[in-house]
Amino acid sequence: MAKRRSKKQKKIRKRWNIFIFFVVLIFGFLIYWNFQEITSFFFPNHHVKGDFSKLKIENYNVYGIDVSQYQDNIDWKVLSSEEKLDFIIIRASAGKNHKDIKFNYNWKSAKENQILRGAYHYYRPNENSTEQANFFIKNVVLERGDLPPILDIEKYSKVQNLPKLKLGLLNWLKIVEEHYGVSPILYTYHNYYLNTFIHDKRFEKYPLWIAWYNTKKNPDNINEDWVFWQFTDKAEIKGIKGNVDMNVFNGNLKDLDGLRIR
Repeated sequence: MAKRRSKKQKKIRKRWNIFIFFVVLIFGFLIYWNFQEITSFFFPNHHVKGDFSKLKIENYNVYGIDVSQYQDNIDWKVLSSEEKLDFIIIRASAGKNHKDIKFNYNWKSAKENQILRGAYHYYRPNENSTEQANFFIKNVVLERGDLPPILDIEKYSKVQNLPKLKLGLLNWLKIVEEHYGVSPILYTYHNYYLNTFIHDKRFEKYPLWIAWYNTKKNPDNINEDWVFWQFTDKAEIKGIKGNVDMNVFNGNLKDLDGLRIR
């Protein structure tokens, strides 16, 4: 009886070891796949922080920021006179019914201070895409010389599966493109892009603005055709209290000028 118990115990131990091996393997894969988010959560300083005038990445020369109501009241005189901004992207709306409370002021101020401006919509995946597109159109008048409209998608839906969510995104992009006569820019973070868009040719026509908080490695390994790269959310800008997102353009000022609405 003792020998039988011993063999049984060895079998159980072997199965347990195999189970542990696969758990560790899966856990290790998840850590590798989500390394950027995990390091950012446990080590906040992984996000680059610093003075805008000094926070530059080698081989890139065109920089800008994106703002919303969370930056509160921006001192545009200080911002335009003391910082060299090549562009600024401003949140206009979120979902089907929220207009950014600072949008009108920021939008008008960017033009008055002769800073190239763009407007973006924060997409709520649990809300109707047509209503969201129409709400953005209702609140944003784009002029010649502005950047194309921008769709910001960062979350998954709780009420529909991924294929249906993507159809909603395509619907928003189509409606907005038909209204303004220019292909919108698509913004998302790197893992969302890899998990959602990378193998879907329907989204290839839309210029990519990627959030990738890693100044040591550009997003070329994600998509070498990216247009904007948001490389930190902790830049310090004169004229703005608190931190702000900082972005680099993948090209020179002439290339950036070519992106404007004609």
